[in-house]
Amino acid sequence: MPHPFHILYCDVGGVLGTNGWDTTLRKKIAAHFGINLSEIESRHHLMFDSYERGHMSFEDYLRCVFFAVPRSFTLEDVRDYSYDQSIAWPQNIEFFKRVKESNRLKLALISNEGRDLTEHRVHKFRLRELADFLIFSHCVGYRKPDREIWDLALHLAQTKPAESIYVDDRLLFVEIAEDMGFTAVQHVSLENTRERLRQIGLIVP
Repeated sequence: MPHPFHILYCDVGGVLGTNGWDTTLRKKIAAHFGINLSEIESRHHLMFDSYERGHMSFEDYLRCVFFAVPRSFTLEDVRDYSYDQSIAWPQNIEFFKRVKESNRLKLALISNEGRDLTEHRVHKFRLRELADFLIFSHCVGYRKPDREIWDLALHLAQTKPAESIYVDDRLLFVEIAEDMGFTAVQHVSLENTRERLRQIGLIVP
């Protein structure tokens, strides 16, 4: 019996590569540049929602969070270090590409990512070659857990939740997608995801 799915939606950070911006990276930056982490975390929490919703550039975000006081390093130093920490996981990217092709699925990406860092990661991870379309929070003004971002993904593909698979490493986002009617998979490991996709009826290479 053929599977009922038309499209596979996938997160980026934590599934196809490292996160673009998270606590782990901020800790690395603080250690690398000799910054007190608590000093930047309070400013980060005030600015990050605006950044991920597209209301400021990555450089403006960095300027507000890291450069409220004089520094011995430059904004470009922090930006370039951040870019270097984005690492693609080629095995995972190839896996989803093969799942897409083997099952004749469309594949789209839904990710909370801010400006500038996104462009760098799309190019570095070669995501345009993988996905039929990409939805980033800074482009649409919604960010997970806003249900509107999943609704938009469905409207763009002209498909229903029951025809859709959603893969994310964050359990909360998996639970929301599942509640909306998606077949949702938490990505814990490649082997785990491979087995879960097999269980729901896909051809898994």
